[in-house]
Amino acid sequence: MNRFLLLLVTALVTAPLATLAAPPSQPSQATGKKAPARQGKLVFVSTTGLEDLGTLSSSFRHAKTARESGYLSDVVWLSYGRAVVALDPTVKAVPESVRKEAQAAKAAGVRLVACGHALAKFGIDPKKLQPEAEVVDNGVAELSRLVAEGYQVIRY
Repeated sequence: MNRFLLLLVTALVTAPLATLAAPPSQPSQATGKKAPARQGKLVFVSTTGLEDLGTLSSSFRHAKTARESGYLSDVVWLSYGRAVVALDPTVKAVPESVRKEAQAAKAAGVRLVACGHALAKFGIDPKKLQPEAEVVDNGVAELSRLVAEGYQVIRY
């Protein structure tokens, strides 16, 4: 009896979990209909700098992947603090691999946004950012605006 009860409880718990782990449903091949466009919005907030190049690189790569997924209507990579150095072409300590990740994210349609206060603090000319980025006066104020518009935040 105990064995039967254990199997029943296990089945009742794992069956719903299995449906959560299943891949999203695909459009019917027979009808040829496309799945509707998703309306989600993400903002990847990067505050790390040269002290963690792996995380900095990942923030660009993950933003690019999210944009290319087709599930989101907008993806923003927002930098404030030390992260703005990733967009400064004169900083020799930024590896070429990080620069390429930033360029790939931009090419995929990720909006790159840099904090004007952080740029000023680090002496970075906003007109020379590579890849080009939108500059806002204050990164935290911009993050607040994006959250108010329904963006979900992923912090790096």
